[in-house]
Amino acid sequence: MDTKKIKETIEMSGPSITELEIEYVLDMMNNCWYGPRKYEYVEKFEKEFANYHGREFGLMTPNCTAAIHLLLKCLNIGDGDKVVNQECTWVASAAAVEWVGAKNIFVDIDKDNWCMEVESLERSITDDTKAVIATGIYGNMPEIEDIERICNEKNIFLIEDSAEALGSKYNNRKAGNFGDASVFSFHRTKTMTTGEGGMLITNDENLFKRCKIIRDQGRDEKRSYWINELGLKHMPFSLQAALGYAQLKRIDELVDKKRHIYKLYRELFSVYEDIYLNTDDEQTYNGCWATTLVMDKNYGITSEIIMEKLNKRGLPVRPFFYPLSSMPLFIKDNPNKNEVNHNAYDIPHRGLTMPSALNLKDEQVELYAKAVIDIIEAS
Repeated sequence: MDTKKIKETIEMSGPSITELEIEYVLDMMNNCWYGPRKYEYVEKFEKEFANYHGREFGLMTPNCTAAIHLLLKCLNIGDGDKVVNQECTWVASAAAVEWVGAKNIFVDIDKDNWCMEVESLERSITDDTKAVIATGIYGNMPEIEDIERICNEKNIFLIEDSAEALGSKYNNRKAGNFGDASVFSFHRTKTMTTGEGGMLITNDENLFKRCKIIRDQGRDEKRSYWINELGLKHMPFSLQAALGYAQLKRIDELVDKKRHIYKLYRELFSVYEDIYLNTDDEQTYNGCWATTLVMDKNYGITSEIIMEKLNKRGLPVRPFFYPLSSMPLFIKDNPNKNEVNHNAYDIPHRGLTMPSALNLKDEQVELYAKAVIDIIEAS
């Protein structure tokens, strides 16, 4: 493959689909509309996904945002309550808080793992704090055991957002095994996909049962078409689940491929001690959803400049997550956050996310890394 062709086919993200996925989806389409099999793939996917993560119960949702929304509602979080979120993450977790009428409290990110900083979390807790949403980004995980301990001591709900941490482990505990409940995303860009889709998993049977009812508009499980309370419409469908169930059968293979991409990037950047990639060490085993790079300040070049130069070369790139409190949606309720959440307002200007699609070839990773290095060295 020539250089031009290698460049043109580089994608930021994307799934791996094989004959297994096609087989399961076709089986669902041909055989799972009537009779005892009509919900088979949803039920199998929920049960086996939860079991894989060491949880008792699983509920599939149309997307991960819906799973967070459902949990917040079923934990009775609403007006006047405060929910702690980290600054640099996708907007989904913060949006769900707004939907239930609660207030987001944005805290700083850790300079090493780029997730919720424990000290910033501790400073933010008040009597009105009802929940913490601790998110793993790019495959990194926060110091989740410390966060879990703090939440237990303060009697605060902990939701673990593992949308980007599938396959990661913290002290050999899988992401998805912490807090009152955990959520996952199966968006097209994620390691496992259902096109769109999400899942919540928990060990709390009462929370599970309530989520199951509210997920289906509050429908009474025993009295047909009877609504006890107004719920949500966050139901999955079997076509999604058939695809997800097939992907679950390949989960180790998919995570291994993500880690292969990460390890190749790491090798190519290894001569630069002051260019940092996703955390992968004795404490954190990284599922490497998206390999991300953060430069030391001494380079004197911003990620915005690097991204512009990569785009001019016809190469895709994605910025590091911006701090949510800097955005028009949230800034009016979060003035001067740049003065306290220093890491969140600094790291994005030195970070960028590199292509990590599951169809990437080694020569594409090598070409891309060389382009980044060329730009940095020329600065």
